[in-house]
Amino acid sequence: MNKDIETTINALKKNNFDVEYADKAKDVTDIVLRLIPEDATIEMAGSTSVIQIGAMKKLGERGNKGPAIPEPGAIMRPSLEPANRCDVLIVSTNAVTMDGKLVNLDGMGNRVTGMVYGTKQVILVVGQNKIVKDVPAALERVQQVIAPYHAMNMGIPTPCAQTGKCEDCNSPYRICNVTTIISKKPPSPKFTIIMVEEDMGLGWDPDWPEERIKKIAFAYRKEWQKMMVHMGPPPSKDRG
Repeated sequence: MNKDIETTINALKKNNFDVEYADKAKDVTDIVLRLIPEDATIEMAGSTSVIQIGAMKKLGERGNKGPAIPEPGAIMRPSLEPANRCDVLIVSTNAVTMDGKLVNLDGMGNRVTGMVYGTKQVILVVGQNKIVKDVPAALERVQQVIAPYHAMNMGIPTPCAQTGKCEDCNSPYRICNVTTIISKKPPSPKFTIIMVEEDMGLGWDPDWPEERIKKIAFAYRKEWQKMMVHMGPPPSKDRG
């Protein structure tokens, strides 16, 4: 276990979160299956990290239901309902700080709502690339790396998708309207964070080696391109 993950796990535990550790992404699905009851309904809220581990297919095969697990042959649509409508929310976080805080920006709030209230169980799958020093570093990462790259990749017509940096815009397609900082485990849901000693999902420090950044970006694009086949075209200036 590398030092940054060890420090982060210890801090999360001090902040009352249950934490599991996986040194390989391929081991995460078994942890998820162990943590989730077989009769629980599931929501995923569009997490690339969760898609990458293939857990949703396994959950569906054993009988779990929910918006994130469509019937065979059905078109998968991203749920616009609050994620706390289901028993279990399995998702990731935009950033986790080394003092044990979870930082997220959301467009509608349906993803972050489920993390803090109303859901029976929350499971976060968090790759080592999501670790940052503190809250200011997390906000910088999300605003200047994650949101612009996500908007650009999805074809969302925001200023940041064009410039590659946050413009604090008033676009109707703005994807960062709601900011949450979870400092301690909320009292309501059972909350488990699976820390993975591999890069997963979207997030990097611009100072990292170019090859590492390219690898993260490629894996992210690959999964979203698969999903976009079933989700329809992205919003455009001509669509209300």
